[in-house]
Order: sequence, then structure tokens, then C-alpha cells
Amino acid sequence: MVKPTFLCIGVQKSGTTSLINYLNQNNEIFIKTGESHFFDAIEPTESEIANYENTFETNKLIVGEKTPSYNYLQYAMDRIYNYNSNIKLILILREPISRAFSQYNMNLNYNNKTLHDVNEEQILIDFEKEENIKLSEINSNGIYYINRGKYDEIITYILSKFPKENLFIGISEEIKTNKNIYNDIFKFLGAKPLNEMNENIDTHIMKYSKQIPKMLEKKLYNIYKEHNERLYKILGRRIDIWENYYSKIKSEL
Repeated sequence: MVKPTFLCIGVQKSGTTSLINYLNQNNEIFIKTGESHFFDAIEPTESEIANYENTFETNKLIVGEKTPSYNYLQYAMDRIYNYNSNIKLILILREPISRAFSQYNMNLNYNNKTLHDVNEEQILIDFEKEENIKLSEINSNGIYYINRGKYDEIITYILSKFPKENLFIGISEEIKTNKNIYNDIFKFLGAKPLNEMNENIDTHIMKYSKQIPKMLEKKLYNIYKEHNERLYKILGRRIDIWENYYSKIKSEL
């Protein structure tokens, strides 16, 4: 049996599949492909934990898996803490409006639909279904377009369980333009940095034929505005690439 030493906990639609590709370039690191969904399913028993650990087929010392839903599910974070209170966590954040809309498109595709099959009113209804649901009230994995982007609340809960030094927070848009950030992740995990990396292994984000409806964009901007301000305080800095996007939205309000 092999116990994981780290988990990539999301967020969904932030490039975590590409993260697997880059981590596996480092010969000190093993991360499974796909998603395990171990800590967000049923309460694990000892035999289920043994089965889970048997899925890590490696002799390497730095071992992990990625399941993006872990981050926003507080009960999953509790289970992870109970499993290993010293495990390392990688959290990659993507601008929350574009993340939510990308997830919406993905779910349409899962149901053999596209944006051309739904009108703007229906899109708003689909988002508004969860508008008043609190993260602490969620007791199973689900869609949760809005809640998955409340990064301040997500990180605050994680840090109520784990020390800061156990959490690496990366910004998806910054990683795309600076692949050396992967070396920062290697160091965080206890592996040596790479002098050279294959940078042609990104899993590219799908481009959609229709842009986000302006009504939805403004609605999500107003929802996330205060959450982002609290996030910036946690990070100790603003995220310029996000703010450049928001300045365009504000000019249209």
C-alpha cells in the first residue's frame, strides 16, 4: 500500500489535467491520472482506505492524486484531515466568472447540448438555483456553479484545518504564461526543480461558439466582487489579469 503525500484539490476547469502532465515530468513525483473521488464519496472505512492506497502503483516517495471537488466540500476536507493532517494540498484558482461559465458549457456538453440549445433566461435560472446555498450546507458533490468560485470561503475553511505551509495556491492564468511556476510546485512537494520542461502538454480549454451572456456576466461579477476582495487579502496581492477583465465589465455597468 502507498499513502498519498499530496492532493490536487482543484478547482474544476482550472487546468488540473495539465497539472498532472507537468507533475509526471518530474521523476520524483507520481500522480494518478483521472479523478479518484475517494474523500468526497462515502465515509471511508479501513478496508476502503486500503483499497484506495493500493491504487497508487509506484515506488516513488512523492505520491498524489487530483480530485477538483475536494476543495469546496467541507466534509471532504474534514475526511482528508482525519486521514492525514500533514498532507500537502495544491489549489489552482481560475477567474471565477469564466470558470463558472466554462463548467456550465461542460455540463451542457455532457447532456449533448450546446449554448445554442438554451436561451439566456434559462441560463440565469440554472445559475440562480444555487444562489442562496451556503458551502457549509452542501453534503454531497454536485454542480454548484457559483459556490465553487467562492475562493475566500473555500481557502478559509481549508486553513482552519491545515497550516498555511501545507497549501500551495496557484493562479491558472498566471501558470499559462509562466511555466516556471510548476518548479515552485515541485519545491513545495519536496522535489527538485526541472531545468527543462516539455511545455507542449497543456490540455487546452475548449472554445465555445457563444460568449457569456452580459446579464449573467454582470450578475456573477456582483456576486464575486466581495469574495475576490477577501481572496486578495488572503493572498496578500491582487490578481492583475482578473482585474483587467473586471475593469471591462465595470465600464459596461
